[in-house]
Amino acid sequence: MMQYPIYTEQTECRDCYKCVNRCPVKAICVQNGHPDILPKMCIFCGKCVMSCPAKAKRVRNDVEQIQKLFQSGAKVFASLAPSFPAEFYGCTPGQLIGALKRLGFYAVSETAMGADFVSADIASGLQAASADKEAPKLFLSSACPAVVLYIKRYAPAFVPYLNDRASPLLAHAILLQTVYGKDIDTVFIGPCIAKKREADQFKEIAAAITFDELKHWFEEAGIKPQEIPEAESAEQYFVPRRAAKGTFFPVDGGMLISLRKHRGFSQTSNMVVSGIHTIAEALNSDTLAFGQLESPLFLELLACQGGCVNGPCITRDASAINRRAQLLKYAESADDMLDPETAGNKLPLTGTLTAVERPKTLYSNAEIGSALAQIGKHKKKDELNCSTCGYETCRAFAHALLEKRVEKTMCATYMRNLAQRKANALIKAIPSGIVIVDKHCKVVDCNRKFAHLLGSEMEELYDVDSNLQGLDLYKVAGLGPYFQEAFTANTQNGVDFEFREEDKIFHLNIFVIEQGEILAGVLEDITKPQIRRDKTAARAKKIIDKNVQNVQKIAFLLGENAAEIEAILHSIIESYASGGKKK
Repeated sequence: MMQYPIYTEQTECRDCYKCVNRCPVKAICVQNGHPDILPKMCIFCGKCVMSCPAKAKRVRNDVEQIQKLFQSGAKVFASLAPSFPAEFYGCTPGQLIGALKRLGFYAVSETAMGADFVSADIASGLQAASADKEAPKLFLSSACPAVVLYIKRYAPAFVPYLNDRASPLLAHAILLQTVYGKDIDTVFIGPCIAKKREADQFKEIAAAITFDELKHWFEEAGIKPQEIPEAESAEQYFVPRRAAKGTFFPVDGGMLISLRKHRGFSQTSNMVVSGIHTIAEALNSDTLAFGQLESPLFLELLACQGGCVNGPCITRDASAINRRAQLLKYAESADDMLDPETAGNKLPLTGTLTAVERPKTLYSNAEIGSALAQIGKHKKKDELNCSTCGYETCRAFAHALLEKRVEKTMCATYMRNLAQRKANALIKAIPSGIVIVDKHCKVVDCNRKFAHLLGSEMEELYDVDSNLQGLDLYKVAGLGPYFQEAFTANTQNGVDFEFREEDKIFHLNIFVIEQGEILAGVLEDITKPQIRRDKTAARAKKIIDKNVQNVQKIAFLLGENAAEIEAILHSIIESYASGGKKK
């Protein structure tokens, strides 16, 4: 079974859900904490690949497939994306062509030539639409495969307005076969992952690789394009010729630049919309009353913000501005249109990517409410819409929860509340008195046992306020100084105190939860005989352990050990005495 263009390397995934957050169509399913791509929902825009900090979202590598074509003896033509000047600005076009031929490509041609043919065909269609009062007035460009997939899957009402024309890549592949014969193979090279989806569907395109794949291939082959000799690079040319203004396609507005070179387009209203989120907003807005347009409106739609020069697999070692500048510099030197001989080729330019509409299940308010209740959101005010889960709203997350595409643990508020409940349950279940204290020696939380140990009045207060929050420990059995001393000690190790309160002897162990901010104390009543026997046994064991550790150096440490043993024995005696002291 063929692997889809984008997949998840589960061993590298760190379950951060950043891919869910960045995916514009939420084509990711989370099971057992691991997010994976849903190919039938994916538009292959590559946002998940770009955003994954662990590099767990991977792009299918098709280099081996191309190498097998080379080995078969096939004539393999490289269809080089017009964004190449932004990626390989360190070498000349001739050097890059030479490097590709060293890999094994028979010839190199510009994908932008296909864009030139598409522009001419669209301009002709728009001119005809302007004259036909019954013809649709809205035209959506179909040059970007990710946009085509988005409209067909998520905005099916706009499918009739998509230009039913081949993409520049498909048009280019058809052109090359028309000029050089049906037995050649065409391989796309560019910054786009969605082009792999085109290669999977159309027989005219043998394969598609990204600039990343090509660069790794160069490294493995030991080829450095920028080091190819001038004499060799000067003999390398694009076939059958260099592209015209279709070279502008990789930047937003570039398609419009190309279209304006053709007669009939000047009377057409037009605009550019880039980025899937922006496209979704434009298509959903009331301002786009496409059924009531009086004159043709052409929308250039691009999945990547700013165009293909910001594609998912373009190197970002240069700024977006520099990449755009490199592209424009190269494109401005191109001819306005193809020469008549080349342009005279009549190509079959119909057909866009196929995709099935993504059916959206409608759930009732009761079902959505039930899903929200699963994550502890019972009222409208509980719906924070913080987007930490990756969804814009809690209701959108609940919808995905009903479709079993997400897990409750993705909700930050649910997990925080769950952790709090577990902590509270643990604190309340511990038989010892537990108190959590801030740096001002005020109670953050405690259990009932703590209040019980401090007397009936404190226990009654606990019943009113179940965690005694804000209570000043300086006013409760003199506990404040012990916690203040623990804060001052600033140590991760526990600090122990023993003190007497009326007829009871208490042992207090204080340990750090958050350095300098939060401490926790465990309070025990050691007045009871059984507890005192346990303390005695523990202290006796401490004496034995101490002497065993030091038996070989007894002579040197005799005085020190004797003094420590004496201090411990005195402490044991004091624990039975009527007046306890701090240890």
